[in-house]
Amino acid sequence: MTQITRRAGLALTALPLAAPPLVGQTLTRLRVSVIPVTDVAPLHAAMRLGHFAAEGLEIDTSTTAGGATGLPGLVAGQFRVVFSNTVSILLGIREGLDFRFVAGAAAGNPAPPDIFAILTRKGSNIRSGRDLEGKRIASNTRNNIVWLRGMAWVEKTGGDWRKVTTVEVPFPQMADALAAGQIDAGIFSEPFASGALVSHGERLERVAWPIIETAPGATVAQYVTMKDDLERNGEVFERFARGLFKGVDWVNERRHDPALLDLITAFSRVPVERLRQTALPTYPKAVTPAEVQEVITTMARFGMGGRFPAPASLIFRTANG
Repeated sequence: MTQITRRAGLALTALPLAAPPLVGQTLTRLRVSVIPVTDVAPLHAAMRLGHFAAEGLEIDTSTTAGGATGLPGLVAGQFRVVFSNTVSILLGIREGLDFRFVAGAAAGNPAPPDIFAILTRKGSNIRSGRDLEGKRIASNTRNNIVWLRGMAWVEKTGGDWRKVTTVEVPFPQMADALAAGQIDAGIFSEPFASGALVSHGERLERVAWPIIETAPGATVAQYVTMKDDLERNGEVFERFARGLFKGVDWVNERRHDPALLDLITAFSRVPVERLRQTALPTYPKAVTPAEVQEVITTMARFGMGGRFPAPASLIFRTANG
């Protein structure tokens, strides 16, 4: 165990734990779908520090490849709560699925460094969306929040997004694909953006912060559940939000503290040394109608329009922060 890890572990274990559940209390089990990214640090903090147990909840996490992957499991009853990106959630709602926001999860930062970055090869002379016309840009998937913010940057910097070819490349393989010339640019999420610059810094460079340059601080992801579950068990989700929000407070007080980096390493498997160079997201508690509407409006500009319920009707009372 390294000295940093020992210090991080001591800092974490030295924190006062939340009050334990009452003796003999039966914990309500909630299965939650997550992905191993920094966005879910507050959930893991609340689990580690006992905040959910103090609310009478046992959180059972299941890791999936992406936020959209967990949503079918939510519909099927496999999960009670799913962490997912805003675009995938709204696309499901557009198709008639009764997803409801129960808490905020992650948003971009108002100033650099940020959680999304566009990288190109050095010497490519790609500096704008116009430069990308007729070329290939990678996103981990098409029609998600990463792709949407990337296309917004293409448009904002003079390009026609319809003339840019999107190639789906998983984040872990994106740096190698870019360095090898298989793609001309990539829309990276952290910690993969900083990782790419460490592993391929002699060949790659960052040319844009797509969220900051198009919608500073814009929403990225939330926790959602099903409307009928909320109607039957609203009190359970109130307890979930209370526990989660204590985790949000702990994380927001310790950004880049060794204890936080140790926590993130434990569930993400990203080395602490890499996390020191990684931009963390903003961790909000609330979900606002305005931020949901901003995503809906932006989606419509990039071929994902349709009829959506009023944003306020999609937000459960727990998401008022």
